[in-house]
Amino acid sequence: MTVKVACVGLSQMSVSAALTLANQSRDFKFKGWDPALDARVDADRTKVFSAITKKPQETVRDADLVLLSLPSDEAESTLKILDVSMGRDVVVINISPMQVQTLRYFREVFGKKVPFISVFPVLNPDTLEDCLFGSRAAREDMFEKSLVFISDAQDASPAILDLAVDFAVLLGGQPLFTTPEELDGLITANLLLPQLSAAALMKAAAKQPSWQEGKKLAGGLLFHSTLPLADLYENEYFGFTARAHGENMARLVEDLIRELIEVRDFLKEENKEKISDLFNQALDSRDEWLTERHRSQISTQIATSIPGKDEALKRFLKLGK
Repeated sequence: MTVKVACVGLSQMSVSAALTLANQSRDFKFKGWDPALDARVDADRTKVFSAITKKPQETVRDADLVLLSLPSDEAESTLKILDVSMGRDVVVINISPMQVQTLRYFREVFGKKVPFISVFPVLNPDTLEDCLFGSRAAREDMFEKSLVFISDAQDASPAILDLAVDFAVLLGGQPLFTTPEELDGLITANLLLPQLSAAALMKAAAKQPSWQEGKKLAGGLLFHSTLPLADLYENEYFGFTARAHGENMARLVEDLIRELIEVRDFLKEENKEKISDLFNQALDSRDEWLTERHRSQISTQIATSIPGKDEALKRFLKLGK
């Protein structure tokens, strides 16, 4: 049986998932759509999609599985468009950076008639130094030996949870159950805070009276510090995702402000020891993070309830009609 997969939103994650599933079996057939033309063109170049459509309705028609990876500011409006054309026997896996809000949008449109689960895979550490984003950065080993967070909403059925586990295994990762709220918190602290910090840094640099000369001097340090701005989660209304995580985001910004105020005070006091300690602690934390990040996240003592790839693939292909 062929499993028809619709990728609604052609992000780095969704296109990588398509490449990975295609590598597992020829019994997958993929269609894709994205609101951005560039994303559609880049995804088409991967040759994994049988069709890149101009309308989301065409992508989900007759689909068995929908991988939802939309820009955050397009999620609500696109789901409303899909209400008419998407069958009620389809399964939807959300792999976008909004958990609670996307679930709320989905329930408002589809109620509980369509099975829905959120899954958020961790990216391969080999991509940490990449400067490519979106579908052009997709790769079939994107999630290999990484954690795959499964957002276990309270009303998720055992069948959809099993499907999410199979999906995680087929991606090459290890499933880890969490709650939508906890996963939103992790995403906010570790993905959204760098984006917001980069925006504030770029704004502060560009507001300096010396910026006309300074931008000629600025180089790799400013480029890499503001690189998160090249990988925002919105298509047009930038900052939408941060606002959707408003309470968590505000708390993290307050933490960042406190750190910056402390640094300011060290500089005013010309406190050499404190300034040196600041950099030493930051370097130690960064080195520890990178060392840990490059280790395989797959536990050596995998629970017996987690299927192997062959079993996961066999069960997953039952989605085909």
